Amino acid sequence: MECVVYDQVYEYIQNKQLLYELQSGFRKSHSTDTYLLHLTDYIKGEIDQGKFCGMVLLDLQKAFDTVNHGILLFKLQSMGFNVNSVKWMCSYLTGREQIVDVNGTVSPPSKITCGVPQGSILGPMLFLLYVNDMKSAVGCKLLLYADDSALIVSDNCVNNIENVLSGELHNISKWLVDNKLSLHLGKTESILFGSKQKINKSPKLNIKCNGTQIEAKPTVKYLGAEINQYMSGEDMAQKALQKISSRTNFWHVSPNT
Repeated sequence: MECVVYDQVYEYIQNKQLLYELQSGFRKSHSTDTYLLHLTDYIKGEIDQGKFCGMVLLDLQKAFDTVNHGILLFKLQSMGFNVNSVKWMCSYLTGREQIVDVNGTVSPPSKITCGVPQGSILGPMLFLLYVNDMKSAVGCKLLLYADDSALIVSDNCVNNIENVLSGELHNISKWLVDNKLSLHLGKTESILFGSKQKINKSPKLNIKCNGTQIEAKPTVKYLGAEINQYMSGEDMAQKALQKISSRTNFWHVSPNT
């Protein structure tokens, strides 16, 4: 049943071109590879023009588990889902329970009042539709891969990048609160990209949100890739070599052992 509904929903949102174009998660012909290719091509293009490029990697807390059912159903209705479809989705989401099992001791069932069913077929799609209007909260470039998202701003001046990213981070934080989602500022990171000559002369990004300083790093791990400030690929290559070395490093066994 879920497969049938999924196919119908996906066909509808594709035909109506409803999904945010820079959303790469849980979509056909999209993957972490296509996401990272777009990201690196864009940043390298800005660097080639002599610009800096600042990026903030947002860390959402338990995003799939905190989806508000009422807001989700309202968004589906706004996207053109008819009354019966919205009612079916409401029935699909509600009436679920969970228990906790600790060493054979089982808790009483507790009703699930929010979140999309993890491990389901429809769950990821519903989450994409839930965050689909996140772009409306910001004016800068926003890349999405399900709940992994990044704000990107390029400019010739680092101070301008800091000011814009700080403002956009405040806006996205407000959007998340309005949509019952939570931003983990302690795990949110920033990175400044540029040529080696420019980066060596420039300070780290100084970005704050709601009084919290966002950690600036020279290298970040994003969607499994190690990305440094110069977009050289050296960190990714080094990581791959380390994995290869660990798997091909055979221990010498003594004949007397």
